[in-house]
Amino acid sequence: MSETAPSRRSAAWETLAAAMCDVRALGGAVSLLQWDQETFMPAKGAPARGDQLAAVQAALHERLTHPRVAEALDLAEREDSGDPDRAAALRALRFDHERAARVPQDLVRALALAQGEGVDAWKAARTERAFALFAPKLARLVDLRREQADAIGVPAGGERYDALLEGYEPGMRVSRLEPILARLVGWLSPLVAAIGAAPAPESGFLSGRFDADAQWRFTLELLAALGFDPAAGRQDRSLHPFTLGLDPGDVRVTTRVYEAQPLSAIFSTLHEAGHGLYEQNLPAEHRRSLLCAAPSMGIHESQSRLWENLVGRSLPFWRAFLPRLAARFPQLAGIGPADFHRAVNRVERSLVRVEADEVTYNLHIALRFELELRMLRGTLAVSDLPQAWAARSEALLGVRPRDDAEGVLQDIHWAFGDLGYFPTYTLGNLYAATLFDAAARALPGLEDAIAAGDLAPLRRWLTEKVYRVGRRKDAEDIVRDAAGVGLTDEHFERYVKTKYGALYGLAI
Repeated sequence: MSETAPSRRSAAWETLAAAMCDVRALGGAVSLLQWDQETFMPAKGAPARGDQLAAVQAALHERLTHPRVAEALDLAEREDSGDPDRAAALRALRFDHERAARVPQDLVRALALAQGEGVDAWKAARTERAFALFAPKLARLVDLRREQADAIGVPAGGERYDALLEGYEPGMRVSRLEPILARLVGWLSPLVAAIGAAPAPESGFLSGRFDADAQWRFTLELLAALGFDPAAGRQDRSLHPFTLGLDPGDVRVTTRVYEAQPLSAIFSTLHEAGHGLYEQNLPAEHRRSLLCAAPSMGIHESQSRLWENLVGRSLPFWRAFLPRLAARFPQLAGIGPADFHRAVNRVERSLVRVEADEVTYNLHIALRFELELRMLRGTLAVSDLPQAWAARSEALLGVRPRDDAEGVLQDIHWAFGDLGYFPTYTLGNLYAATLFDAAARALPGLEDAIAAGDLAPLRRWLTEKVYRVGRRKDAEDIVRDAAGVGLTDEHFERYVKTKYGALYGLAI
């Protein structure tokens, strides 16, 4: 915290400061074990890894919920230190402590073991393209999440999903999310139909073989251009790209490389780099407290989506980076930035969320949100999930998966039992558009800077307005302070309709 005078550091605060330091350290250990699980762990290490994760998560839970922490919280909250950072840390610790204290430790351990088994089963099922190999593990995870939600407590006037959702997006409720997603589906669906009736941009130059090693080197060049510090992080490969922040000085991102799909590695790296920049630029002076974290996954996802889409799919960006890409891949010689820009913004009724364009992406989230709600409410059995997925995919996206790998098995989140996580992607899209609009107003030369390959002005603005705030404020307050408005789809709708109306020659 900002104050340092020994006389102002009460015994209660010292107890809490030590507890937060331990919680941060144990959380970092969990992240490191999970990162290794998805990158370099031998296949036969899965059973032991489940035990390791269960033990560390149980230790974390015990430290966070220890009676001494509860007693010290009560005392410290009655003290007036005059330090706003200390007050913010106490609010964060109170939130985390109360949620954790309501969950029995045997349930924490059971969840950790089930997650390890779930990830292992998901990998096997995805390889075999057979949901039946994963279904029993997912059913177990859903049961445990219901039990966890009941233990935490359903908010007044809410439902089980709210209890889990709040773990990712504090204060958010199904009653607020459902109208947002319904409104998005309402205007996105006709837009997708209109785009589908228009001539598609040429993208044949993206077919063929793109050397994997050359793709990898280009993704490292992108990381450097964005300002990701290699001395404070690293990039590796995984089946499903992800980011784990152990500390601002140790941030792990991953990407995936397909020789026949060069855009996959590019946009996976840009997406995860957005997460990585957030983690590396959190307030490191608070690395031993709970303030050194994002306040929600929605605002964290806003940064991955902002760098991936509002920057990475923009024409100014490709004015700067297409020559660098073409230098590695001669088949792109002669392709102009405008043509490449149209190709990377091609709208398709696709099956895979992580490869989806900006227009259809939120329809993927609406699908998952609906199915999660039904599973938690008990109106959809896990065994019926593939059929339900296929039906809703056809209704919302106009495409039906050929097998389980294209459908219900494509995301790793359910292998961790992460019910309530997916809506944060949509919240991230909305926050991203709002924040980028504010940045463009605050930085009049932003477009020219991006076209010159200079991404530092935008990164510095986001660092000041978002990253460095850490958990001192709630997500919506951070956005409101930076942009003058909180959660709204106004900027996202204007951005999408303006951009894709121009790209496809539509009068919207």
